[in-house]
Amino acid sequence: MALQCLVDWKGRPVNPQRQGGVKATMFIYFLVVMTNIGNIPMLLNVVSYLHGKMHMGIADASTTATNFFGAICVFTFFDAFISDSYVKRFYTILKFAPIEIVGGYMLLACQAHFPSLHPPPCDIVNHPSECTTVSGRNLSLLTLGLYVIRIGEGAVRVCAAALGGDQFDGDDPRELRGKASFFNWYAFCISLGGFVGLVFVVWVQNNEGWDLGFVLSALVALLGTLVLVAGLPFYRHQKPTGSPLTRMLQVDII
Repeated sequence: MALQCLVDWKGRPVNPQRQGGVKATMFIYFLVVMTNIGNIPMLLNVVSYLHGKMHMGIADASTTATNFFGAICVFTFFDAFISDSYVKRFYTILKFAPIEIVGGYMLLACQAHFPSLHPPPCDIVNHPSECTTVSGRNLSLLTLGLYVIRIGEGAVRVCAAALGGDQFDGDDPRELRGKASFFNWYAFCISLGGFVGLVFVVWVQNNEGWDLGFVLSALVALLGTLVLVAGLPFYRHQKPTGSPLTRMLQVDII
């Protein structure tokens, strides 16, 4: 993207020597690693949580998990529309990430911790008929926590990659090579975060308790967000262009 389309955090023209480039993407890499430490284990282990802790049947747990996976696509589209039309990508992440941390992971942590918010323990493997499935207000609390995580994660997923791409000038051959390299390292950071999460966070969830696992996911997401904020003076920001729907409606019908 040409530099004239980008500004610094104060709305001034960017200084190529100070804003953008590899140094700016380091903060984004850290965010991606941290958020995926909590997010990927949640994606892959959520059926275990719904079946083992909330006593859902395998079919119901799988259906809920599938809907949970699909929600990320909906919220990614919504967050992309907001960031491109009205709010800079950095600020979109900053607005929605706390929703994921506080409203999502911590809500689920409270539900997993307090006995009154989830079904009583039972032997779901050998005596499933004796188990009480989550229902009523507790089911609503579970659903709210799961989908609030998707809102925040959708913003990180769609805006972090785009914000990283903004740090390189597509009209400069040297920076264009850096842009291609960024997306390679971005994919590596997703895998690295997922690997650490699947080894460590899943072990915590299964051995130390789901409440502690959710708190851990919230803490690493918070740490990633704080580091992203620390890099604010070094980012190049794309100026929002307004709603594309408005421009489509302004086209004269001949």
